[in-house]
Amino acid sequence: MKLPFFLWVPALSAAGDSSASSLLGHDGKTTVAPKGARGLLLASAVIFVLLVVLLVVLLVWAEQCHNWLAAQASLRTILLLLALALWCCWQKSNRAAALSIAAATYYGALKNLLLLVIIGILAIITMATRYDYWGQGIVAKATGYGILVAGFSFIFGVLFGYLFGLHPTDNSQKSPGQSLNAAPATNLVEIADWLTKVILGAGLVQLARLRELIWEFANKMALGVVLAGNQVNQVPPQVVESPNPAIVLAIMGFFSACGLLYGYLWTQYEDAVTSYGAGDASAAALVSRWLNARPAPDDQTRSDMMDAVKSASSTARIRIFLQAEQYRKSSTEDVNERSLPVFQALVEADSEGVFHRNRSQCALALMGKKKDPKTSGDDWSNALSLLNDAIRIRDRSGEPAWREYEFARAVCHIKLDPKFTNNPPLPSDTSTTQFIRTDLLKAKDVLDTTKTLIDKDQSVAAWEKLNP
Repeated sequence: MKLPFFLWVPALSAAGDSSASSLLGHDGKTTVAPKGARGLLLASAVIFVLLVVLLVVLLVWAEQCHNWLAAQASLRTILLLLALALWCCWQKSNRAAALSIAAATYYGALKNLLLLVIIGILAIITMATRYDYWGQGIVAKATGYGILVAGFSFIFGVLFGYLFGLHPTDNSQKSPGQSLNAAPATNLVEIADWLTKVILGAGLVQLARLRELIWEFANKMALGVVLAGNQVNQVPPQVVESPNPAIVLAIMGFFSACGLLYGYLWTQYEDAVTSYGAGDASAAALVSRWLNARPAPDDQTRSDMMDAVKSASSTARIRIFLQAEQYRKSSTEDVNERSLPVFQALVEADSEGVFHRNRSQCALALMGKKKDPKTSGDDWSNALSLLNDAIRIRDRSGEPAWREYEFARAVCHIKLDPKFTNNPPLPSDTSTTQFIRTDLLKAKDVLDTTKTLIDKDQSVAAWEKLNP
């Protein structure tokens, strides 16, 4: 869980937050928070509700007593608490689905834009609750007018951004063979294309008048707030507050720009979401071809397959991993050699270091493939590095299993020990011996069949004879 809220910190500590285990447990099932953590969350929610109720009572009392400073402080504190609560709920529940790289990028941009919109609304409410507005009794009026202008500007911007972002389909450029399979242009796309050209043309023609129209609209909207307050409080003409259209212009500019970007990015997000399925299918097909083709495909196919795996969605990469893991079960030299590029691509795609099994399988494939005497040391060193990463990720997630990682790491240390590879082999030094024996002790419950698959030439047995 990712909840930046001070009331939920004890609950998170009790729950044992883990980025790896929250995404995919050891058995593929989602984990459930313990009862103690749920109790702390419930207690925090009760405290939060009581605090908000207390502030509401204070706000009502301050308004009745005309204590505008207390009313202003109470309302802004309530808004701040509600904003934090909404943010926590959003971070907890709004988890992105398995998306491609492009779709995930657009998804993050949309979330950031919504955050900017929320900040803008909070700024409007803060400005509408200033001290003199409480005395005039127009806090609700100013807040309502500001939010209406902001909502109108945002929706207007979203409409234009969506129209500009739609990709029209040019049926005239399709070849006869593609006419049956390609999607035809819908009415919405054709209308959007036509409206975009009309709006741009009319806007450029009326560009000189547009400034006056916008200023007149902003002046009328600002005048509405002032007139509402003066009518409610019957303010004398000599103290009538003048309108401030600059604030309205700032609200319109901010929210219309956010809406324009949101509408445009939403169309790109839709395209990325609806098109990444084809990318996943292509990645799965390339992986199957690479693993099963006889003889092995060329280097270009290997490169295309790795690029496709890196660009695939998280769900597709999980399926590809399970397919490659099943393929590598026999653990022959040829099988390890063929599956290695798939695991390498999966490791490179997991830049955040979430999944340890990708790294362990890649390390085992390196250990089991046919060795070139000139580069065998590099293979063992790379496998050791991958196993260190896999163990670190596994330990961070709190998973108790997968102790074969320590056994494989002990094998790598034995293979990299210059005294063991000496001719004749010599006993290892004290520090190396202690490190290897620690890993072997942790892996004592690993099945013998698993150990045999990892250490086919019985290096551990030979090392133990040298180091009794």
